[in-house]
Amino acid sequence: MGGIMSITGEKGGGPVKPGLPIADLTSGLWVAIAILAAIAGRSRTGKGCHVDFSMLDGQVALLTLAAARYFALGEVPPRLGTEHPGRVPSATFRCKDGKFAHITASDQHWAPLCKALDLEEWGRAFPTNEVRVERRDEIMEVLTEKISGMERPRLLAKLDDADVPVGPVNDVAEILADPHVRARKLVGSFDYPEVGEFKALALPYKFLGWDNPEIGRPPLLGEHTEKILAELKQ
Repeated sequence: MGGIMSITGEKGGGPVKPGLPIADLTSGLWVAIAILAAIAGRSRTGKGCHVDFSMLDGQVALLTLAAARYFALGEVPPRLGTEHPGRVPSATFRCKDGKFAHITASDQHWAPLCKALDLEEWGRAFPTNEVRVERRDEIMEVLTEKISGMERPRLLAKLDDADVPVGPVNDVAEILADPHVRARKLVGSFDYPEVGEFKALALPYKFLGWDNPEIGRPPLLGEHTEKILAELKQ
């Protein structure tokens, strides 16, 4: 209902649901931000307030760029798959090994990208993003064919050397095993009765100068029932 599914999906295809419950997750974040803002306001004014929020409101607020294009251009944004409506190239490409990589090239990256892909002479015909957006289909066809013949590690190495923004489209196993993710201690664990160690995600931020919250285990079924009932009786 909020519009996000309408712009998510491949060109020519139907709407696609995001792979995670975006409405649930972002609503929790919106509410947390609102509560923190209310607490800050209370500390300044000495008065509290009531926070009025709905999940639909939160989804509409996420439309950002899509809403801006509609307000400015009267454009109802179409589904473009992984492509960006206002930049070419900015899309995910399938490599020879079946892995995917996402490339985003502004004007300053275009010539280095074409050189790295051995398309330097061809690329001179499309020096500006305005031209590339107008000839999107032609450019994407050539880039897609060229990149499809390269293994992803080689593509990433060549574009990194050329300072062209590129990143692997990691699956869940790949990102959870990523050295940076491990170094940031985003993967931890807790001990669970009759199960032992069970891996879990940590919070994505660190408190410098404060103790960081530790990963805790969820309660057993009915573990706190008596305590809660006792408190209700008081």
